Amino acid sequence: MSREGSVPNLAHANGRLHPVILVLWLALLSTFTAACGADEFAGPKVLPPGVIASGYGVPDGIAVIGETEFLFVERSGILHHYVDGNVTQVSGIPQSRTRDVYGGLLDVSLHPDFQNNRLVYIAYNDVSANLSVARFELRNDRAETLQVIYRSGGFSIGSRIVWEDESHFFLSLGIGGDPYPDPGPQRIHSDVGKIHRLRADGQVPPDNPVFPDLNGPSSVWSYGHRNPQGLYYDTDNKVLYESEHGPLGGDELNVIVAGGNYGWPLFSYGLNYDRTPVSDMTEEEAEAISILPLKYWTPNFRVAPSGLLMVENSPHSSWNGSFLLGALNPRHLLRYDPASDETETVLANIGRIRDVAQLPSGKLLIAVDAGSPNPSDSGRIIQLSPSGGLPGSS
Repeated sequence: MSREGSVPNLAHANGRLHPVILVLWLALLSTFTAACGADEFAGPKVLPPGVIASGYGVPDGIAVIGETEFLFVERSGILHHYVDGNVTQVSGIPQSRTRDVYGGLLDVSLHPDFQNNRLVYIAYNDVSANLSVARFELRNDRAETLQVIYRSGGFSIGSRIVWEDESHFFLSLGIGGDPYPDPGPQRIHSDVGKIHRLRADGQVPPDNPVFPDLNGPSSVWSYGHRNPQGLYYDTDNKVLYESEHGPLGGDELNVIVAGGNYGWPLFSYGLNYDRTPVSDMTEEEAEAISILPLKYWTPNFRVAPSGLLMVENSPHSSWNGSFLLGALNPRHLLRYDPASDETETVLANIGRIRDVAQLPSGKLLIAVDAGSPNPSDSGRIIQLSPSGGLPGSS
């Protein structure tokens, strides 16, 4: 029994540390961990519900290999390989370049015969700030036999690669315009503001459109796009869908046809950033010279869409045939149903979603920016149940 004013015994007879010592030890441990960095201190990470990979900046694109295996890119220029909960960095990736918060390594896609040829394609802004496509064989987490198969003449804020078949892929190349639009999307000789169609080796397909003032086909498949950050090819019906950012409002979901002009910046349902009209063209006038969107969202419902997925073979059958897209501005996961023309918020304030992918089981993967929805959040990959909810949610 201790007396008032006596020095307490800091060690118990059973060998356990006294609570005072334990608190001091934990404080020292916390200081040491912070100094070393969390990744340098041994021990498993405890991830929030649904988060299967964390600690990144801007994970911008996902390519699913199997139920527990996929690739994902960071805009900073890193390609990651996820296998059964373990994430490794793929070496041999070409250097990419960012401009302010934009850049860098933008998308990753598997060749349709990946299981046999191991070919991976990446879209990135190269060191000269031109959007490029490289392909390589993925061998032991290394990019082998890498070739740059396409190099554009412009920088792209975002880009997507989707496959038409084993011989052809589509590539989006966007441009913003702040405070006023860049005219490049309406100029056929400019690469920006276009959907391009290329052969698997990067060459121009001979059956691509031939535009006026050109002697033959080019890589351009459609033009008049602003900032397309979502592409999806419906292989069953052979239809290419695209989602793109408007300025202030005017975000679009389009059905892409060969040779089509999609109007930007001649016409938009959005406003310039200073809230002036983009143009004085009416909808009727725009329809006479361009293809109007399948769906557009007004300035009162800003989306800033990134990533595009048509849900197929999902256990959540009511979702089949509808589109999922990330909404960067309100930080939601959205579902758009073309049959009802309704837009539903599936997950509110989950963060700035860059891409959406579907696993063979029907489960979903979303890539979320660092700093959203909370400043302390790191970039992460989240796995959702087929209904879009986090594991364990209704």
